[in-house]
Amino acid sequence: MTDKNEMIEETLSANRYVHAFLVENGEYEKSPHFRPENRAKVRGIIEALIPRLPACHKLLDFGCGTGFILSLSNDLFDELVGVDITDEMMEKVDLSSGNITLLNCQAEATPFEDSTFDMATAYSFMDHLSDYRKLLSEAYRVLKPGGIFYTDLNPNRDFIVAMENANSNLSSGNPSSLLSREISGALNNGNHYEEKFGLDASTLLKAEPGKTLAKGFDASEVKAFAQSLGFSHVELEYEWYIDQGRWVNSKPEGHAEVIDEYLLTLLPLTSSLYKYIRFVMIK
Repeated sequence: MTDKNEMIEETLSANRYVHAFLVENGEYEKSPHFRPENRAKVRGIIEALIPRLPACHKLLDFGCGTGFILSLSNDLFDELVGVDITDEMMEKVDLSSGNITLLNCQAEATPFEDSTFDMATAYSFMDHLSDYRKLLSEAYRVLKPGGIFYTDLNPNRDFIVAMENANSNLSSGNPSSLLSREISGALNNGNHYEEKFGLDASTLLKAEPGKTLAKGFDASEVKAFAQSLGFSHVELEYEWYIDQGRWVNSKPEGHAEVIDEYLLTLLPLTSSLYKYIRFVMIK
């Protein structure tokens, strides 16, 4: 087996272990993206994409996990299919709507025919892959002409590099508690989970190569590759600026949005202040 294949198998094994561990310990559903305000935000994004689709017959959710996207979208499509490699996660998916099908397989190599789906999604998933380009290729293949691939909560390389630089520059100083927390989350998240839940830190690092090895995603690079595949239009948006969660949850309503609007007007200067990138790709 080649080193590359060994790395892929190691990544798959780490992901199965990590996500089964988090689900069985009740921690996965406590992730911030399950909070009501974020669920409403993502639902709104999907609803806004609906009029741009060729039809609303079939949706494919890559890395469906416990059904975050499926639960938000089951009334918007005739049929939804979720693929994942961790059975413990898929066992938590609510199938009561009657139009959701689940399949245990790698997202980069699904058994579906070309041009099958009107929409494909990947939420908080691409950083768990050894090579995100294979997922984009698969999404392009299974989408119908005019179909949309929506991928969200992708770690932003600009932010991670900025945290690395801050960590180096402030190592001899006394950074604020906010900056210390953000540096730790970006660079040492595995240690947090090991100390708090007993989850092996090295295994978590192996489960997120797109974050730990590649240091997140370069927006221009992802866009260029998607266009090289044949996606006719690629939109990207930076989201979740540093400390935004606190402003959303404990500051006067609307203040977080004002800050976001201001920072976005200063792009690309402020790109390093945003933790994630959202992409919408049209075939």
